[in-house]
Amino acid sequence: MKKKSRILIASSLSLTTFLAIPIYELGMVVNASEKLNSDSSEVIKSMEDVTNQMDQLKLNYREYLTGNESLNKSPLLDSKIQSVHNTAKTRLASLIPLEDRLNGEEKYLFKNVPLGTSESNLSNSYLYLYQMALAAKTYKRSDLSGINLYNNKEIITEVIDGLDWLYTNFFEDQQKGFYGNWFQWEIGMPTNITKILLLLEDEIRIYKPHLIDAYVESMDQYLRSGKNGDIDLTSRFHRGANLADIATNRIVQGAIIKNEERVSKAVDNILTVFKTIDPNHLINGNSAGFYEDGSFIQHERVAYTGSYGKVLLDRIVQTMNILHGSKYDPKEILVPTVKGWIYKGFIPVIFEGYMMEIVKGRAVSRTGTGYQDVYSIVEGMVGISKHLSMEESEKLKSNIKYIAASIKGNISTASFSSLNAIVDFNNIMNDPGIVAKNEISENHYPFNLMDKTVHVRDKYSFAFSRSSDRIGKYEYMSGENLMPWFQGDGAYYLYLSERDQTKSFGANYFATLNPFKFPGTTVPVEERKTIPELYGGMLYYENRNHPLDFYSSSPSQNKYVYFPASTNQFSGGVKLGKYGVSGIQLGDEIGYKDKQDGLLPDDLVVYKNANANKSAFMFDNEIVLMGSGIMDELGREVITTIDNRMFDMNETSTIIGETYDNNLLSNPDNGEYQLKWANFKTNEKGTQVGYYFPEPAAINFSKETVTESLKKIRTSNPDTKIAKNYFTLGMNHGENPQNVKYAYCILPNLDQDQTKEYADKPSIKILANTEDVHAVENSPLGLQGFNFFGGKKTTVSNLTSYNQASILVRNDGETVTIAVSDPTLKLNKMKLEIHIPNPSVISASEGVKTSVSINKALIHIDSVNSNGKSYEIKLGINGEN
Repeated sequence: MKKKSRILIASSLSLTTFLAIPIYELGMVVNASEKLNSDSSEVIKSMEDVTNQMDQLKLNYREYLTGNESLNKSPLLDSKIQSVHNTAKTRLASLIPLEDRLNGEEKYLFKNVPLGTSESNLSNSYLYLYQMALAAKTYKRSDLSGINLYNNKEIITEVIDGLDWLYTNFFEDQQKGFYGNWFQWEIGMPTNITKILLLLEDEIRIYKPHLIDAYVESMDQYLRSGKNGDIDLTSRFHRGANLADIATNRIVQGAIIKNEERVSKAVDNILTVFKTIDPNHLINGNSAGFYEDGSFIQHERVAYTGSYGKVLLDRIVQTMNILHGSKYDPKEILVPTVKGWIYKGFIPVIFEGYMMEIVKGRAVSRTGTGYQDVYSIVEGMVGISKHLSMEESEKLKSNIKYIAASIKGNISTASFSSLNAIVDFNNIMNDPGIVAKNEISENHYPFNLMDKTVHVRDKYSFAFSRSSDRIGKYEYMSGENLMPWFQGDGAYYLYLSERDQTKSFGANYFATLNPFKFPGTTVPVEERKTIPELYGGMLYYENRNHPLDFYSSSPSQNKYVYFPASTNQFSGGVKLGKYGVSGIQLGDEIGYKDKQDGLLPDDLVVYKNANANKSAFMFDNEIVLMGSGIMDELGREVITTIDNRMFDMNETSTIIGETYDNNLLSNPDNGEYQLKWANFKTNEKGTQVGYYFPEPAAINFSKETVTESLKKIRTSNPDTKIAKNYFTLGMNHGENPQNVKYAYCILPNLDQDQTKEYADKPSIKILANTEDVHAVENSPLGLQGFNFFGGKKTTVSNLTSYNQASILVRNDGETVTIAVSDPTLKLNKMKLEIHIPNPSVISASEGVKTSVSINKALIHIDSVNSNGKSYEIKLGINGEN
């Protein structure tokens, strides 16, 4: 291993003073060399200040991880502390004695965790050592039953010896190291190593003092995605949540070795994570992070609020705790930014305490529930609430209490990282003065920068998943999310109030759902194979002879295998008040196009989609879904899935429907019907949905039981068989369809009588459903919604668009308000006109120019770099202003 050189300098310090400085502080003498002419006492004072600052950082993080004697006496922490010590006891029992660690060609530190070829096993070995160190430094009351390992010399010695053994055998030689996934070497292992060095620093310096510098230097060497052993902000690996992980580790490492420069630089690095990403002006090519509209992206083009986003929140709150009270504390920057993330990014994608599937990337295939995903977000919210003004803190605490009360089952604070957060959370929940309140019971969120839409009402939430040439159709990676092909093609998720969402969604849903029948999708009927089935491994095999140079985590593997973008540009939506319109033109994976152009290897398998224009019009009591231009260039059979609702085996379902010839259907057999309306429910709350079909169409109805293994969607999942019931509505468009269309209306929470009543007197009317435009009117709300797909002059009702656009128009009889957005995110100019009597301009968004005449208003919008935002124009009617 290449060692860093240490430069000794001459100074005005006396030899005695110089020799008294610990070896790990010599770097500070180098920094002090610029003050050679300063009085030595000033240098010493400066170094004492640095030492105090470093000690503050270390104390903060130790107490974040282990609490302290006073805090840990709280009964609220008994369960967590018991768990910490019991886990350490288990790890200690599985630790293998030194003389038995070599078993044939394999080496072990812990039983059943062979080392030498698996980076995950090596990372787990460091995790187990950290769990032991954590117990050794977590105070436990003497009156608590069970094992107490606090300050236990045996376990401390075993951890240090294990740390030394792992270093010598597996970590020191970088030529042998760095096999498998880069993440474990740059983030996974360093995170646990750093925490061990922090917790056992005093003992390590006495027992094996070489280990601290050796490990820090080696961790620098393993930062191979970095630059000269440091973070590289231009590296595609050092972004978003990954950057926060690495920078936090380096802050703590810098504090341990008392390297102020390292700490300062790492703090500067982590502050870049707080900058709002502008897709039109990327810094260092970085697209990972939060965007103006609340979107969060990781891995270049994956909507990831519910996985990497929550990891980022956890790290940032952790870092705020580490830096608190020090001169590095950037609270003025961090607090308002993170508060914005919570309200604009996280809360909208949580419904009654459940994290939505549309923002979880490949994590949708993991067996943890959407409720468990929210635990760490709640911990982050608790942490931020302590730094807000009293009024803002009370508001956030009310929302915390609402989320916690909404979760099916109790929040497990055992998963919280901070002991302080456990106490603070319980104080919030037990405070009668804090009233649980949902801050966003009625709103609409067009997350156009990550191609997702969320429509929230008191009793339901509708999540619409899109993709484009900007955002990936899905994410597959590392054997996770094996059958994702249509997850970004207009798939929707309807979350109903009071329902235990794990009975309708989650890993069980993705394992048992037919991957060709996601609700809302229009797909070709064909056989598709998973990556392991195609290539016999977790990726398209390494092909370094091809110009694109495929290997694990390579740009080519990312682009064509892990998270492929689409070929379509139209994917966006518009918001007006609490209502919205969203749409997508289906495109192929970019790999299909590039293979036709001869850019890809012959044996790389790619698939082609069907063609369709798809829209969702989101009101109060109904969501209208439309499709047009449905065809298939390969002549395959094409199907559209209207809905596909999963329910438990012990639930009793009831299905009622009525055909256009007035035939009432009660729990009909599987088949095809000319349905006018249908209603589905089970004997449990939160399952009732109505459906209205505004035009006669052949609707396929089916109910079936599906049994599948969880391994079907993720290779590392247990081979557990899951049996679920499904209620499915769909349309078969036949082979080689030509410009087929559809329209239907989802009526959340409506019962049988309400659904029939709605079908007899519908609130909505289809104004247009062609290749060029979808348009719907909701008369009671005074709303008209439009998606103009064609990019040419098109008139519907009293509105004309000269380009692609998503538009909502509200007419209250005195004024007309128009909301417009660019669904391609690429138009520089937009133009539309609306015919109304004697209009006058009341207000308009910046960038909008409006000219009026007797019977119309002509609207020009400067939409360059608009990022899909909604422009509003308010007009008076008959001269009203």
